[in-house]
Amino acid sequence: MRKIKILTFTIALSIFTLMSCKRDTTPPIIVQSSVPTGICFQDEILPIIQSNCAYSGCHAGDQNPDLSTYNGIMRLVKVGDPQNSSLFKYATGNEMPPAPKTLLNLDEVTFIYGWIQQGAIDNSCACDTAVFSFSGAVSPIIRRNCLGCHGASSTNPLTTFQQISDRADDILLDITYQNNPMPKPPTAKLSDCKITQIWKWIDSGKPNN
Repeated sequence: MRKIKILTFTIALSIFTLMSCKRDTTPPIIVQSSVPTGICFQDEILPIIQSNCAYSGCHAGDQNPDLSTYNGIMRLVKVGDPQNSSLFKYATGNEMPPAPKTLLNLDEVTFIYGWIQQGAIDNSCACDTAVFSFSGAVSPIIRRNCLGCHGASSTNPLTTFQQISDRADDILLDITYQNNPMPKPPTAKLSDCKITQIWKWIDSGKPNN
């Protein structure tokens, strides 16, 4: 009888845990006119997936599916057809990434949608250190690479200009590995060009431009 009670409790707990992973949300609606052209996998898609999905204990290394590489991600992609791609379905669902991480926002899922629609190419964008404005460089870097851990519900959110500006010096120490040994962002260090863009923005007075 005791074994039956324990089994019943275990099953109930498992069901509760699965239910608690689901969050009541309205799936984001992609507006075709808002989809950027020339979306780059290495600079815009991979960081989103690494920050939100491909980390230790989730979809990295021996985890199935492994989403830390282009080939692994492509297992969930139907080229040219985002609506029927598992990657996009997961990105717009209400379970992944699991709590306490924040669900992907409209900007992130729009980029994933557009990348798949545009051919899901393993490409990269040119980085120009002469571009270091908040809107043109810093904000996109933070959005792509940091919000998986520093979303609105985190203890150290980086979702607004003020939050990023207030913590800018610490961010620079983090991405240059001077605060602690953990990679920033998870699994991949920012390129020297992106680090320079953030440093130049800080050095120029952290304007909201």
